[in-house]
Amino acid sequence: MAFDPLTVWLKSSMFWAGILRQQQHAYLKMLCNMANAMPRETAADMAAEAESLRRAAPKPTPLHRRPRVAKVSDKPVGTLVAKSGTKTEQAIA
Repeated sequence: MAFDPLTVWLKSSMFWAGILRQQQHAYLKMLCNMANAMPRETAADMAAEAESLRRAAPKPTPLHRRPRVAKVSDKPVGTLVAKSGTKTEQAIA
C-alpha cells in the first residue's frame, strides 16, 4: 500500500476529535453533578430574599450635578459697551 498523506491526516484528525469529544463530555458531566449537588430554594423564598435586598440597597449617588440655570442679567445680550476715552472710541469719533 502506498503512502497517502490525506488518509494519515484524516485518521489523526479523527483521533484528536475523539479526544476532544471525550473531554467535553466529561466536563459536562462534572457540571451536571455540581448542579445536582447545589441546594435548591423555593421560588417564594428567592423572591422574598430579592425583595429584601432591593429595599435595603442604598440609592446610588449621582455621578454629576445638574447644571445650574444662568442668572438673568439687566444688560441686553449682544451689545458692546465701550468705555469713554478708549482708543476705539477715539478712532470712531
